[in-house]
Amino acid sequence: MTLFFRWSKTDEESMADYKAGKLSYSYSGKPSRKAFWVFELSSTYRPGRRIARDRILLAFDFGPRGDAVVKNPDNWVHFPSAEFVGETKHPTKIIVKDNEPGAYGIGQVIFEMLPAVSIRLATKQEIASSLDLRMIEIDWTQRWP
Repeated sequence: MTLFFRWSKTDEESMADYKAGKLSYSYSGKPSRKAFWVFELSSTYRPGRRIARDRILLAFDFGPRGDAVVKNPDNWVHFPSAEFVGETKHPTKIIVKDNEPGAYGIGQVIFEMLPAVSIRLATKQEIASSLDLRMIEIDWTQRWP
């Protein structure tokens, strides 16, 4: 099982669904057409530390089927490449960036088909790992809004 992580603003429209364990991604009351970006802690990619301001780190378990879909190179479109024509133009693909190994931009159509086995707040250890810090350097705990 792979956990995928995402820093999310606490005022996101989808936050209530995440808290209830439901997978959604909306903007202005409509499903977002943008890619749903997640990353693996086992990868070398880490979002910048500034992203943690006013956000919480969520852990998503898409189960074995979701793992297989996200990690299948046949589903990928690389950025940069001639094939890549914009984030919203690849709803049936997983966007992978050569300079961000372990980050995945899940297209809208694929996202809508992914199962959500569980969605939870990241642990303090996971937060520290995602920011490349030691646990002792993390001086806050997360709470659902």
